[in-house]
This record gives sequence, structure tokens and C-alpha cells, in this order.
Amino acid sequence: MKSFFYLLAVFLVPAIALAQTGIIEGTVYNKDTKEPLAGAEVKILQTDTRQKTDENGKFVFSDIPDGTYTLVATIPETELIQRTVVIVASGVTKETEIYIETGQYRLEGVTVTDKREPKTVSKKSIQAQEFTRLPGTAGDALRALPAIPGIGVANDFSGALYIRGGSDEDNLYYFDRVPVGYPYHFGGIVSSLSSEIIDRIDVYAGGYGAEYGVDSQAVIDIYSQNDSPADFRGKFNLNFLYSEGLFQGKIGENGFWYAAGRRSYIDLFIGTLTFNAVSIDSFPRFWDYQIKAGYDLNEKHQLFFNLFASSDQFALTLDGEDVDQDFRGNTSFESGFEGAGIHLRSFLTERLTSFLSLTRSNFLFDVNFGPQISLNINAPSYTLREDITYELNAKHRLETGLILGLEPGEVTGTFTRIPDEGEVDFDIRFEEKIVLDEYVRGQRIEGYLQDRYAVLPFLSAVFGIRFDYFNRTDELSIQPRGSLLLELPNASELLFAYGVYNQTPIPALLSPTIGNPALKSSSASHYILELKRQLSEDTEIKMAAYYKDLSGIATVDEEAAYLNQGVGYAQGTEIFLRHQRDDRFFGWVSYAYALSKRRDRDGEPYRYYSFDQTHVATLAASYNLTPTWEFGAKWQYRTGNPYTPCTGATVGFDPRNGDRIYIPIYAETYSDRLPAYHRLDLRVSKTFQFNAWNLGIFLELLNTYNRQNLLDFNYSEDCATRNDINQLPILPYLGITAEF
Repeated sequence: MKSFFYLLAVFLVPAIALAQTGIIEGTVYNKDTKEPLAGAEVKILQTDTRQKTDENGKFVFSDIPDGTYTLVATIPETELIQRTVVIVASGVTKETEIYIETGQYRLEGVTVTDKREPKTVSKKSIQAQEFTRLPGTAGDALRALPAIPGIGVANDFSGALYIRGGSDEDNLYYFDRVPVGYPYHFGGIVSSLSSEIIDRIDVYAGGYGAEYGVDSQAVIDIYSQNDSPADFRGKFNLNFLYSEGLFQGKIGENGFWYAAGRRSYIDLFIGTLTFNAVSIDSFPRFWDYQIKAGYDLNEKHQLFFNLFASSDQFALTLDGEDVDQDFRGNTSFESGFEGAGIHLRSFLTERLTSFLSLTRSNFLFDVNFGPQISLNINAPSYTLREDITYELNAKHRLETGLILGLEPGEVTGTFTRIPDEGEVDFDIRFEEKIVLDEYVRGQRIEGYLQDRYAVLPFLSAVFGIRFDYFNRTDELSIQPRGSLLLELPNASELLFAYGVYNQTPIPALLSPTIGNPALKSSSASHYILELKRQLSEDTEIKMAAYYKDLSGIATVDEEAAYLNQGVGYAQGTEIFLRHQRDDRFFGWVSYAYALSKRRDRDGEPYRYYSFDQTHVATLAASYNLTPTWEFGAKWQYRTGNPYTPCTGATVGFDPRNGDRIYIPIYAETYSDRLPAYHRLDLRVSKTFQFNAWNLGIFLELLNTYNRQNLLDFNYSEDCATRNDINQLPILPYLGITAEF
């Protein structure tokens, strides 16, 4: 740490000199037509300096001190806005182009027609730039999602998100309309998508419209950048865990491209490690990449292509008398996914738009655990999707879509049944090992029809219906959905949403070998009430209450491997108070109360879900002291996770060899809780400007006051004693970025 601050001081010496000035000049364009926008207002957030573009869409700011600035371009009397970050160096004229995404707005000269669009309930849209500035995330946008009210996470090492009482299996992730195999490397170390290319993340926590929803109760829709700020730009990030790079640029006047990738590198420096009975033959490593290119064919047609992939793997050897016989020998793990898509957005007429996508995704999983357990999964998916929007008038819009999916999959190996959620007495050593050699061919047909209507100046309605057919369950599910939005006189909005969301069982539960192919879909009914009020130009408050009724949950049964006999519910309230002062300061305070319970079989009592967290409170803030210095802090409190205590053990016999062993005795499922979790994270970042590039350094201090947050208990064989297993201790995290 002393060395770091010494180097920081050395870097700062040149910055103490008197500031020099530069010039920012640029042009604002309509992104749809590529025509310059006259009369658009451009403001520098840090100085509150503003001016309007001339008849050619031009603007010029002179005598700007060295630093990083945010330009905000707006069109008067509309909500259209575009933010652009520029770096000013002394004696240099910084040229920039700003493209405003007009969407359903049509502009001719400076005449603006505002088409009122009925709003959608239960959608949280967050800009990635704000997420990456949040302390405790190491600049990872997806790792910041648990800071949103209603989104929980199990522990410091997990990225599995629990959204409004749901499990991580209830979540569906999209990246530019392509399904994502898994969002985090090794379950939560770092996200599998580079934050450098993410533009925004839309979170649908429930009660969303008919356009989404195959096998999910929550949707995380991730959008990457659709433009390049320069003809060629590059950025590199370096930290103790991995390195990543980004290159992007333009294709002529109407296109763009980017390529990003990263790889962990600890395995490059550490060979085979051996300690006690464990030999690490291949140190854990991961990599991922994302590629995208887009081009406006003409004023009516936009084409883009995206390709991305991810991989995680490690290998080790277990040996020695203390290692169970089922686990001795080689253990290897490899998982990965690939995604690709080609997409065509067409403005067929003034009112009719089309969005056509052909995508392919593939999930790969290969694990070998000792001499008896192995599993290999190859699960590609091909999807053709067409979404059509037709505007009847400025206040009334119809939406429809059709999705055709083909899911051929192959599973081989030797494995056991999948344990129930909360089945703590499941012991893979004593479960029957079954040889798997299955080929499945899943076929899906999905469709929806939705009507968005601004009934009155203060009332909007969205009504829709969705249908899904899946050949493996041979059922057609009809799912009605709708929402109402009432705009109140005091700058408030009151929203209500209702929807039915069906989920087919995960593939393992439908397996004819270890599951039950006769299973049907489970169902969830969502009831959501939200209130949003703009307290001031910079401050807003949001409150929400929800209830989810769950039925048809597949659970273990003695008569069949699984039956649709589980029921449950989730309910809660959320409060979110947020303040943002330009780009210089943002912060929020949030609180969420939640209760989620289920009953696995008839006649049994209700119990907590394993992911039930009763109280979650978050305080977060980030402040730009200067254009190049930023400080931030985040504190979070969570009720401890439920767990099932081990109350003792009986002496029995190992069914494999007849040896005497201890058989644990457990209390009621999830009848106790771990102690409360709380943690403070701090962040400081500094940017150094040079003539053609800049250098950034950030330092995060995780768990600043070294809270001993309990992860789990490690019981002795006879459950007579137990030891604490804690989560992350106080931990510094240093990152360096270079951008040109």
C-alpha cells in the first residue's frame, strides 16, 4: 500500500501545475436519419456551460481546462437525451459526434412531434456507466445488480441473483436479444460479459409485459453499445485477477464495430500445486469475448451482428486415506457457452416497424468427479424471432411477436438425480449412480399480442396475452398480462401490474433416466403495485409492493422421481430514494422487505426458501471531487440466510463397503438463520490525461471494517462441534486502465 501511494504521488506531481485549456467542438446528429440537428442544446455537466447547435448541428466550447467532461445533448420540449464523455488536453481541439436515438420520434428540421408512448410497469433501466462507478464491484456492471432493491445474492462468492423471492433458475438473461448461458464466471467471481461494451441493463423484476417470459419470472436484458465515439478507440484494463481489452471504431459513416475480450492469467504463473491430499493440475482460469458490428443500410433498415463466448475450467487430483473413495482420482471441470445473432430492424412505414433476429446459443458442460461421477452436456439452441410494432396513432400502439425455437441436446455420463431445493440430507456418495446417454429434441413455439394505449392524458394501459408451446411437456400455456399507469397531479405515478408466468421444468427433471418426462410447467401469478414521485429535478422516490403465488413446483417424490406438487408464495415491499446532481454526484438509499416460503408436498408445513432474506438495506454514493478524482462508498445490510442445523448423528453403516459411519440428524428445514450480514466498500479513482491517451487508476477497499460475515458452518462427522466459515475479509483491489 505504501508503494502504491508513493507511485500515486509521483504521478500527481505534474498535475499540480497550472491547468491549460483546450477546445471541444462537434456535431449533433439524428441517429435515424444521420442528418445534423439544429437547435439541439449541448451542456457540459461539470461546468454547467451550455449552447445550442447552429443550422449545421455544430457547437464549440473554448477555453476548457484539462480533464474529463460529460456532454449532454437534448432536444427542447422532448425527453430525448444523449450523454457523451470527452477528454480535453491542453492546446488540443477535441472533435466529437453525438448521435441522438430518436426512436419513435420523427424530426424534420427543428420541428419535433412527440408521440406519447404508454409506459411499462416494473422495469428498472440502469446505465452501465453508473454501475461501473459503484464501490465494491471492481467496475463490473453485473456485479452491481444486488445494489438494486429487490435483488439479493447469497454471499460474497456467488453471482446467483434472487429477485423478489425467486431463485436464480427463475431468471432469464439476454445480451442483445441472444440468451446468455451463464452470467458469471465460476458462479460469481466476475461477470462473463465485459462491462466496457455494455450500454444499459433493463431489469424486469416481475409483472412485465407479454413480449418476455419463456421459462422465467424475472428478465435481465443487457444492451451493448450501438455506436462508436471515434473512428478508432482502444481501452485496456489490468487487475490482479484478469486483463481485458476493447477496440472499437466506425464502418464508413453509417456503421460501427467493437471487439472486447479478457482472460485470467494466474494459471500462467502458477503450475501444479500440491498440499495435503489435493494436487491442482490446472489452476482455475476463464476467458470471454464479445464482437459486434452494425450498419445502417439506408434510412429504413439497420443491420447488426453479434458474437460472444465464455469458458471456465480447472483440474485437480484428490488422493489419500482421508479422501472418500468416490472422490479419489482426477477431477476436472469445464463449462462454457457461445452466442451469435444477426438482426434486422426495419422502419417499414411511418407507423410500422419490424425487428427480425436469427440467433444461436450453445451451452457446454463437462465435469468428471472421481472414478464414478461424470456429466457431459451439449445443449445448442436456435431461435427465429420476429417482433412487429404498429402505431395506430400517437397514443395507441399494437405489438405482436412470434418466436420459433429448436433445442437439440445431448447428455452423457454417470450421474444421480438432482436434489430438491433445501434438501440438506442429500449425499451424492450414497445416491444411485445412473448411466446417461440421452438425445433430446426440444421444439418451442411462442407468440404474443399486446396493446399499449394512452387512454387519457393521465392514464395508460397495457394489455397482452402470451402463449408458449413446448413439445417435451406437450402443453400449450396461455398467460394473460396487463398493467395500468395513473399519472397523479403531484408529479407522481401509480402503477399496477398483473401477469401469469409459466416455467417448464429444467432439462434434468424431464430426463427419462433421472427425472420424470411427464412433468408439466409450474405457474406463478404476479401482483405488483408501484408508486414513483419526482421530488425535485434531481431527486426521485420509488415504492413497490408485490405478491407472487406459486403452484406446480416440481419436487422429489417416492412414487415418481419428481411430481408437480409444490406450492409457495413470495411477498415484499421496496423503497428506493435516489439523488443525482449531473454527473458529479449520484447516491441512493434503499430498503427491501421480503418473505418467501414454499411447501414441497401435501401435508407438510410451509418453510423458508433457501434464498429468503427478510431485510436488505443499501446506502451508496459516488462524488466527483474534480473532473479526474472520484470517491465512492457503499454499505449494505442483509438478514442472514436461512440454514438447517445439524442436531446430532447416529452410527450406521456405509452401504458401499459396510464401514461404520456417522449419519447426520437435521432439524426442520431452514429452521434457523445465520447472523446478519453487513459490509462497507470504499472506492477512489484518478484519471491522468495525456495528449492522445489517458491513464486511470482505481483502488477499492472491500469490507473496510473487516466484518466477519458467516458463510456456513463446518460440522464434525458426529455433529458434536462446528467451525465458522467466513466470507471475504478486508481486501484491497487495485485496477489500472489505459484508454486511447
